[in-house]
Parts: sequence; structure tokens; C-alpha cells
Amino acid sequence: MAWTFLEKTTEYGTQSKQNTQRRKIVHLLFHHQELSIPALCQFLKLSVPTGTKLVKEFENQGILVEAGKRESSGGRRPVAYRLAPNMGYVVCIELVSHAFKLGIINLQRELVYEYESETFDLNDKNAALDFLKTIVPQIINSQNIPAEKILGVGIGIAGRVNHKKGISYSYLNLDQPLANYLQMEWGFPVFIDNDTRLLAWGENTFGLAQDKKNAICVNLSRGLAVSLISNGQLHNGHSGFAGEFGHIFAADNKRLCICGKKGCLETLVSGLALESAYAAQTGEQLPYKKILNQVERGQPQVIENLHQMGEQLGRALAGLIDLLNPELIVLSGGFVPVFETMRYSIIKGISLYSLPQLASDCEIKVSTLGDNAGIMGAYAMVFEQTLAP
Repeated sequence: MAWTFLEKTTEYGTQSKQNTQRRKIVHLLFHHQELSIPALCQFLKLSVPTGTKLVKEFENQGILVEAGKRESSGGRRPVAYRLAPNMGYVVCIELVSHAFKLGIINLQRELVYEYESETFDLNDKNAALDFLKTIVPQIINSQNIPAEKILGVGIGIAGRVNHKKGISYSYLNLDQPLANYLQMEWGFPVFIDNDTRLLAWGENTFGLAQDKKNAICVNLSRGLAVSLISNGQLHNGHSGFAGEFGHIFAADNKRLCICGKKGCLETLVSGLALESAYAAQTGEQLPYKKILNQVERGQPQVIENLHQMGEQLGRALAGLIDLLNPELIVLSGGFVPVFETMRYSIIKGISLYSLPQLASDCEIKVSTLGDNAGIMGAYAMVFEQTLAP
């Protein structure tokens, strides 16, 4: 198998050292996509002969391919190399309360397969586990991808998750870590984290938060949460549960939140809150994404609901801006298609309740990754965990 160098060993020796160097080469190309041999050697502090030997070995195994020649300040133009797209794949999964999403991404960040199910119910533990155990190998087989080319499976799951231990506390909680259980079932490395943190991981690696030191990623979907990027790193908190923004107290409205408390921000700003408001106004029960589709048709009551939510969200974000002084807030999640409609009211809420200087120093942008931010975050997580020294 071409990817045997991913297997770590505690024994120190020439082969172990070379495997570490091989992992570092793949890790660099994951981030930079294309690099020449001199650039790789400079990053890794290798001699050019050693770097050339490792690159040629990868090229012979089909892991690297030439990506053309690059500009040079003098002499021959160096050849750049990139990861061969079809030599490896990552399976990326999002699990939220009533939806399942799966993407298979190759080594060039291309989404080669996508599957979604809205009949999935995360609250039905046994049915959800049976579905997971069956659907993942079924899809891999249907795409004719050899098992040895699956580098790992990354899963973003709603609720409280300890990614270091691989444990999901809110959903699919077992007598062993969920990541270990699924790894035994599938035979692939499995890594899990909270869905909102993976969304931020995607933004931090591929999206608007690249190179940002202090940013907030907002996941407004059926629920509401944030993930913080502090000093360029994802902030997990002591137990790995940081970011439960939707469950801070926001109003004495007596509305029961799904967490069991009353008055949470999520009872005012979320897909669930939109569904509740829409049902009270029309007598019709609709999933929040179908309600959002009505914005394109100019449905005035839905637009008014979104404006009210936007101002309330801005008011809550004002507190985070004053507390954390971020340079950027990325708006992401299921509400991405309507954030432009909500933008003015969000900024209004921030302007009314945040300190002017801090608010003016913070950009508000809508995610360019759209609904795939979490999937891309799962992809980044698998690479970082698999290639870690």
C-alpha cells in the first residue's frame, strides 16, 4: 500500500524519520496545493538530494504528479508537484438532528460524490447507528473506491463532543467512544468533532478566515452556535464544548429550548424559531429551509421574521464583539442563502449594542464555502489528525 508511511511508530530509526518527512511533504501539499522541490526542501529543512529522492519516490508510487513549471528569478524554471487527485479520498459526514450529509473529497479538494438524507433522525440512536454503519461502506463501494485509498472519515455531529476522546455526549453516546466504535465497524480511521467547530475549521483552512488571527464563525441552521478562532487557533474550551452561543439567556419569553432551559437565544434566532413563528402565523408546519425558499418569492411575513431575527442576532453578536474584539465574523450554516436579506438588520443590531470602535474594526461576511463549510472542515480535520507528527 502506497500510504504505509502514515502508520506512526515510537521506534526511532532511519525509516521512522523518513516516514515523518513523507507525512510532512503531504501535509505541506495539502495546505499549499503545489510546491517545487526547492520550496519543499526549504520548508522541511532538507537537503535538495534528500528532498528529490522522497519526491521521486512519491511520484513513482503515483502519490505526486507534476503540476507544471513555475516562474524563477534565474536559471531553469523549477517543476512544481501536487498530490495526485485520485490516490486518496476522505469521507466527510455531517450529522444534525434531522439531516445526514456525506461528501467524498479527493486530494485536490474536489467533491467527487455527495449524498444527503432528510429522513435521518439523530435522536433515534439505534436506527441512526444502523444507518451509519450501512450507508458509508455502501457508498464507498458504489463509487468503486478501493478501501486502501480511504485516508479516513471525518464526522461533524451536533451537540457536545470531545474530539480528543472521540466521544459524542449529546447524541449516539455509547459505552465506548463513538469514533472507536465506527472505526472498528468500517476499518478506516475515524475522527469526530462538533459540527460548528468543523464549520470553523473549514473556514480557517479554505474559507474567509484563512490567515485571520481572531474570528467568529456563526452557524445559523436549525440551531445556533459559534466557533471561535483565537490567535489563529480553534478555541475548544476546557471540555471541548466551547461555542454554545444559542443557549445563552436572551429573553424572559418562557419559551422552552431543546436544551431544557427557557429564554435561550436559540428560541429567538434559529431554524426552529423560524418554524415556530411561521406555524403561529400560517397554521402550517414547514421545515425551515422550505420557509427560507419563500424569500425568493418575496413572501413579506417571512422576510419580516428574518429581519427580526437578524437584529436579535446582531444584538447578541455585539456582546461577543465587545468581549473578544474579533477582526471578522463569518456568517455560515443553513441560512447562507438569506444572509444578504438579513445583513442590514444584523449590522443594525451590532451598531445599536456594540462599542463603535470595536464594531467598526470587525468585518461581517457571508461564507463563500456555503453549505459545504462543515464538510470541508471534516476534510481538514482528517488530514491534520492523520498527518500529525
